[in-house]
Amino acid sequence: MLRVHRGFFQSMGVKGWDRFHKLMQLTVYNPEFVRQAMLIQGQFSTRLVERVLNEIQIDAAIFSEPIGGNDRPLISPKMYEELMLKSYSPILKALNRGKVHTIIFRTYANAKILIPSILKWCFNCLWACEVNAEAMDYRTLRREFGPDLRLIGGIDLDALRQGKASIKRELHAKIPPLLIGGYVPMADGRVREDVAFKNYIYYRRWLKKITGIL
Repeated sequence: MLRVHRGFFQSMGVKGWDRFHKLMQLTVYNPEFVRQAMLIQGQFSTRLVERVLNEIQIDAAIFSEPIGGNDRPLISPKMYEELMLKSYSPILKALNRGKVHTIIFRTYANAKILIPSILKWCFNCLWACEVNAEAMDYRTLRREFGPDLRLIGGIDLDALRQGKASIKRELHAKIPPLLIGGYVPMADGRVREDVAFKNYIYYRRWLKKITGIL
C-alpha cells in the first residue's frame, strides 16, 4: 500500500491550536488561498505517485485524513469537497491510470457525514481508526452504503481491554456479516500496553478461527 496524501490539516501545517484557529479563519475569509495551497500539495503528490507507479505496481493507495472528533468532522461535507477533494482529483486520476483499484480513506474519530462525498470522488475503502464504536459502527455503515464500500478495522479496542468474553462477543457480532463484501478485520487503533497480552493472543486466535484466512 502507498500512502499518497497526509490530509487537509497536516498539509496546511496544523500542529497546535493557534495554527488550527488561523486555518479555520482562512477557510471562511480567504478560501481561495486554502484552495490554491491544497492544489499545489495535490500536484506534488501526483508527481510522486506517477514516479512510484512507473517502477512498481501497488495494491492500494491511502489518503490519511485526521479531520474529526468523536462528534463529527471539523469541517462540513460541502467545504471538504470544495477545498480538499478537488485537490485530490489529479492524484485519483494518476492512480486510475496506474490501475490501482483500492483507494483508502483512512480517518480518525467520527467522519461519517463525509462518506457520501468521498464515494462520489471514487474512494471505495474506509479505514476508520480510534472511533466512537457506536457512531462509526461498521455494520450500520455496511447496511447504509452497501458492499461497494470496503472496510478495514472496526474491532472495538475496548473489547480487547475487557477480557475473553467481550472479545469473543465482539468478533462474532461483527466479522461474519461484514465478510460479505470487502473487509479486513482488525482493531480500530493501535493495540497499546493497556491491553493484556493474554487478551491479545486470545483475540488473534479467535480472529483466525472465525475468518479462516489469516
